[in-house]
Amino acid sequence: MVSISREAGAQTEARLRGVFRTSAIEWLDGAWTFVEGADAARRADAIALIRDEGRPSALCPATGVGERFAVFRVVLPRGADDSGFVGWLASRVKASTGSGLFVICGQDSDRGGIFDYYGVPEPAAGEVRQVLDRLSRTEGLDGVVLRTVATADNSALGPETVFCFEQRDDAITARYGGGGITDGWLAGTVDGAQVRFHYLQVQADGTVDSGRSAGEVTRLPDGRWSLTEHFTWASRKGSGTNRFEE
Repeated sequence: MVSISREAGAQTEARLRGVFRTSAIEWLDGAWTFVEGADAARRADAIALIRDEGRPSALCPATGVGERFAVFRVVLPRGADDSGFVGWLASRVKASTGSGLFVICGQDSDRGGIFDYYGVPEPAAGEVRQVLDRLSRTEGLDGVVLRTVATADNSALGPETVFCFEQRDDAITARYGGGGITDGWLAGTVDGAQVRFHYLQVQADGTVDSGRSAGEVTRLPDGRWSLTEHFTWASRKGSGTNRFEE
């Protein structure tokens, strides 16, 4: 579906991670290329036909010379708020692999609505597959979204604040926002159950705050992650404890 929503950047990231993980992803066999001209409209093996003010072009299996693409199909979940999905996925692929991509959208009401064909240069296909595999799962804190369940009285965070984590070895980063936070970032390390990081946040009232945090990450009985944070402000005196859950 095509939706209009206003949210913090971290809330968009959290929403679109969820949309991706509930989408059906399928890589098509072989390589694909664009065929142009009058014959393009008659190609029975084409998976997409596009026209502009000039001549038609069709996306077909590659059989000869020309730019070759690997193609994967994304079928979005029925009823999901997927606004921003194409740009989000393209940005993740570009940042991780350096590769651009093209997208052709269609609609199949019997399968939930919108579906997309994405094409990437054939030499980049292996790296792009790795990016999609990583986005589809969590490992440690990598890919985990935590939501606020309890805050200190003096905290700017609220129930709508979400944290989108990424992890490389023992290094962790997160973007967060929502509630009383317009945008926030943290970076630090994890050692077993212990985490330490610095944070910087822009609050809804326009003020900027920063500080240091330490805490513990644990698994809840149902397998979800939980983080208890003990923070101190660098910009003013104060400290407190917040708690977040996956």
